[in-house]
Amino acid sequence: MARENELMQKLEAFISKYYKNLLLKGVIYFITSSLLFFLFVSFAEHFGNFGTTIRTILFWGFISPTLFVLWKWIVIPLKGLYRIGETLSQEESAKIIGTHFTEVEDKLLNLLQLSSLSNSENELINASIEQKSKQLSPIPFLKAIDFSENKQYLKYVLVPVSVLLLLFFSGNKSIVTESSARIISYNTHFEPKAPFFFVLVNNHLQGVKGEDFLLKMHFEGEEIPADAFVVVEGNKHRLKKKGGQFNHLLKNPQEDLVFQFWANGFYSESMTLKIVPKPIIKSFNAQIDYPSYTKLKSEQILNKGNLRVPEGSEIQWSFETEHAENLFFQFDKKEKAHTISAELFEIRKTVYQSINYGLFVSSKALDGDSIFYQLEVIPDAFPSIKLTEIIDSNNTHLRFFEGVIQDDYGFSSLTFNFRTLGEESNDWFIEELAINKNNQQGFYHHWNLSSVGLKTGESLEYFFEVWDNDAINGNKSSRSKIMVHKSPTKEEHEQQVEENNESLKTKVEDALNLAEEVQKEMEELERHLLEEKELSWEDKQKAKSLLQNQKKLQERVAEIQQQQRQNQQEENRFEQPNEELLKKQELLQELFENIMTEEMKEMMDELQKMMDELNKERLQEMLEDMQQNDESLEKELDRSLELFKQLELQQKLENTIQKLDELTQKQKKLSEETQQKDTNKEDLKEQQEAIQEEFEKIQEELKKAEELNQDLEKKQELPNMKPEEEQIQEEMKKSLEHLEMNMKKKSSQSQKNAAQKMEEMSQKLQSSMQQSKSDSVSEDMATLRQILENLITLSLDQEMLLANITETNINSPQYTQYMQLQKKLQNDAQIIEDSLFALSKRQPQIHAMVNREISALNSGMEKSLILMEERFSNKASERQQFAMTSANNLALMLFEALEQMQKMADRAGDKMCNKPKNIGEGSVSKMRQRQQQLLDKIKGMMKDGKGENGKKKQGKQSKELSKMAAEQEMIRKRMQEIREELSGDQKAKKTIDKMLKQMEETETDIINRNITQQTLLRQQEILNKLLEAEKAHREREQDKQRESQEWLQDITNRLINPFEEYQKEKEKQEELLRTIPPSLTPFYKNKVNEYFQNDGR
Repeated sequence: MARENELMQKLEAFISKYYKNLLLKGVIYFITSSLLFFLFVSFAEHFGNFGTTIRTILFWGFISPTLFVLWKWIVIPLKGLYRIGETLSQEESAKIIGTHFTEVEDKLLNLLQLSSLSNSENELINASIEQKSKQLSPIPFLKAIDFSENKQYLKYVLVPVSVLLLLFFSGNKSIVTESSARIISYNTHFEPKAPFFFVLVNNHLQGVKGEDFLLKMHFEGEEIPADAFVVVEGNKHRLKKKGGQFNHLLKNPQEDLVFQFWANGFYSESMTLKIVPKPIIKSFNAQIDYPSYTKLKSEQILNKGNLRVPEGSEIQWSFETEHAENLFFQFDKKEKAHTISAELFEIRKTVYQSINYGLFVSSKALDGDSIFYQLEVIPDAFPSIKLTEIIDSNNTHLRFFEGVIQDDYGFSSLTFNFRTLGEESNDWFIEELAINKNNQQGFYHHWNLSSVGLKTGESLEYFFEVWDNDAINGNKSSRSKIMVHKSPTKEEHEQQVEENNESLKTKVEDALNLAEEVQKEMEELERHLLEEKELSWEDKQKAKSLLQNQKKLQERVAEIQQQQRQNQQEENRFEQPNEELLKKQELLQELFENIMTEEMKEMMDELQKMMDELNKERLQEMLEDMQQNDESLEKELDRSLELFKQLELQQKLENTIQKLDELTQKQKKLSEETQQKDTNKEDLKEQQEAIQEEFEKIQEELKKAEELNQDLEKKQELPNMKPEEEQIQEEMKKSLEHLEMNMKKKSSQSQKNAAQKMEEMSQKLQSSMQQSKSDSVSEDMATLRQILENLITLSLDQEMLLANITETNINSPQYTQYMQLQKKLQNDAQIIEDSLFALSKRQPQIHAMVNREISALNSGMEKSLILMEERFSNKASERQQFAMTSANNLALMLFEALEQMQKMADRAGDKMCNKPKNIGEGSVSKMRQRQQQLLDKIKGMMKDGKGENGKKKQGKQSKELSKMAAEQEMIRKRMQEIREELSGDQKAKKTIDKMLKQMEETETDIINRNITQQTLLRQQEILNKLLEAEKAHREREQDKQRESQEWLQDITNRLINPFEEYQKEKEKQEELLRTIPPSLTPFYKNKVNEYFQNDGR
């Protein structure tokens, strides 16, 4: 039974393979037949170009056999394979197998038949089946079907396939493609095929609504038409030919357009131009919010894409569109804008850099035009600063700064920064300056370099720095250029001072030469004027030339004054001189400042104004005044130059002494170091060599001092320093030699000897300077006293001559004698002038007015003599009166100068004695005695006044009152000096203050002629207080008083005696008292003048 089942399975497998074989053969038949039918109908249509009827027959003639073959050879085998419907039976299969296998024949058929009878004849049939199954089991039924037999049919397939391939590769595929297409569309009427092809150049037939569309076409084929047309909505339009291409512009299309081309009677296929609306941006606006620190108000800009905004601005764009579904914004990258509504989009950006941004709108069918705009971002600019530095011409330490700062949005701060640079750089000092909220503003600043305390050799860096208010990137700053002020080294400073001094001396000498030239021009012009009756054009030109030279001289003097101020400032820049030098500098500076008087300047201005209307007489008068002024100017220049040279020498010597003292200390210190065992020999040698070099520089300074001394008119006696210099050099040389031999002890001793010699050398210089000063002051004071006595004698003689001339007839012989006497007085005055000028060149205390007054005195006497010779007695008397006035004024000024010289001598004496100055008992005692004498005089005048009457009494009282007022003023001034010299004794000062007040009250009573019993009581009280002060001082400092009493008494007498002598001489004439009021304060002077104007009433 198993063999039977196996045999049945094999039979079923045979049936499946049978149908598969049929299917394979059917596929080959179907392909071959279909391709042959396809080629047949295609070629038929291609060559026949049939109408719809024949194409219908051909279509169905192709479809029908193709379907039959498909059914016969494809569908039926598939049904059999899947046992659908009626299929091959087992018996038919057995016959096929029996036919194929000879050994089978009908055995398999019999087996199938027996199997169908097995139910009735069970045993016998089964046995027979078993036997046959056993016989048929080894036979391979499947081999009855051979798939390879189908290969023989493939050659039929190759024929149509080769034809198709040949057509396609030869470029004739249209034979089958076009003809088959026409067959498929058998109901469609096709025109006869043109011998050319319409080729559409446009890739896409899609246009934009309202925008012109350019339709482009060209021909392909053997016969190319010369013209072509396009048919749009029934209207035929000629195409424009351009090269091998035909174009037509479809203008402003609003909807879809159907068109086809036509040429030489042939139409192309119909085509459709699809029209779509274009997405556009109708409007947009930009809302700009500026950074808050810019203080700019937010603004909205409509339909303007190119923007210019500050850095950090926030911009919100809003776009209103049409036919747009999307809007893209391309900034640093392309991004989609936010959709607010159907056609409203929005995007927000904070901008920090300039960029070109783009806008893109699109719909599903079309992309709109892209728009690009420029966004210019303005970065916060750095602030700017412009600065002008002005150095004060009078004080080079003063710096004035004027500047302008500017920024786009404002400032946070403005600072002035400076630091000193020495061996190490110090920290910056920062000074914040006031600013306002304006974007552009000016600023001013002044700075005194002296406040920094710059030392020699140090430098100073300074600059201004302005900070803006940039809140985006942080505050930015800009600086002015860094300015550097380099302080000279000590050597450079000394060199600069020397150069400045030489420059000043040169300028003074040039000014002196120019002044001499001006004097010569004046004299020449005066002589020329005397020879002419009227002023000529040539005279006016000479006057103009003279005026120009005078102006030039005035400018030279101004330059000298300016340079003197600068020189003095530079000289005292790093080190304040001692009190004596400082006082001399001040006096010399005052002298330079007063060289050119205001009277001279006014005269120059007046001459300039009157130049066009000048006449001979006026010019002569002005020349006379100018000549006198220029002589004074020339003298003052000469005097200033000489005094400057003296001061320069003194400063040189004192600086040299200071350097010598400093070097002495260095040498002593090195001597101590040399004694130490652990010191390095080479270091010691290097230090000693440096000291030796410094000493050589000091020797050079001494040589320069000698040269300066030789340049003086009155040379000082400088000590000979050669022996000391040689000894010091020798000791230094020994020190180095001992160091070389490592003999430190001997080297140290040589260094100590050198230091000792330098110390002696310094003391020798100091002693010589002090002695020279003392001798010079004593000599000059004696000279001044003699000049003062001669001047008083001259004044009295001139006064006597004046009285005699007024009573003498001009034609009498005695008048001629008086003229000779006037000539002698003039010569005496000239001698006084020469002596006084020589003295003034040594003593700066003598004011410039002294020389001007003596010149005026001489001028007055000279003019008086000329007028006397011309017998103009009255005018001569006026000139003599002026001369007397000058003499009296001059006497007072010389007395003040003598007092100043005495004070300086006192200070010099203090320094020489090296002791503090004390108030001598003799000074207080003397003042008490003089106060007693004044009281006696007041009492005597009150007693005499009761017994005298008339003008004689009044005249005598006027004389006495003037004398007493001057005496009381002198006592008060001396007591004021004594008070200033007190130190720490407040009780004594208060006592003197009360006395001074009482003395002023007494002066007022005397001037106002209000002497009463109360005045006498006040005077007695003053005497009592003077006595108490004298006793208290004697008890407090009896020993010191004894030592200094004699010296102070001598100084007091020197101050008082000349004035006493002067007063005694003045008592001779009442007129002299009228012309020379006592040297009182302005208040007292006014009172005295009122007294004399009222004739003593």
